[in-house]
Amino acid sequence: MGKKQTSRNQLDDDFEIEGNQTYARALGPRGNHQHEVEFIDGSKKLVTLPPKYRNVVWLKRGHYVIVDPSVGVTEKVAGEIVYVLFPKNIKDLKAAGKWPSEFSEPAPAVEKIEKEDDSDDDLFVNNNRPIMSDTESESSEEEDA
Repeated sequence: MGKKQTSRNQLDDDFEIEGNQTYARALGPRGNHQHEVEFIDGSKKLVTLPPKYRNVVWLKRGHYVIVDPSVGVTEKVAGEIVYVLFPKNIKDLKAAGKWPSEFSEPAPAVEKIEKEDDSDDDLFVNNNRPIMSDTESESSEEEDA
């Protein structure tokens, strides 16, 4: 199958999940055409991107894929990416009611820790300069007047 036909099939074809294929969310590339994915149950594993997709589809963090865990299984790799889902595919799956509820909410973002009080304890202190407080500067202004 040529590059044009592969890309056309990837973008235009309707697909069905067969047998033990599952949905997964890509967490990021790990090198050597391997990607870490998170499955519906929350487990994280490495999967490979087959050669026919390598220069056609760019898989980024947060994209959704269909993984076949029975193909390409080795000691470290838990399966092979069968299909890369695009927003159009996800929209169609949601309309058909086939999209898993675990992936309905957006990907969990890293929560920022916010402090209630504004303390200057975390600021860098330059020890090469003398520390001047407000009371010293007010008293010198009063003396000048």
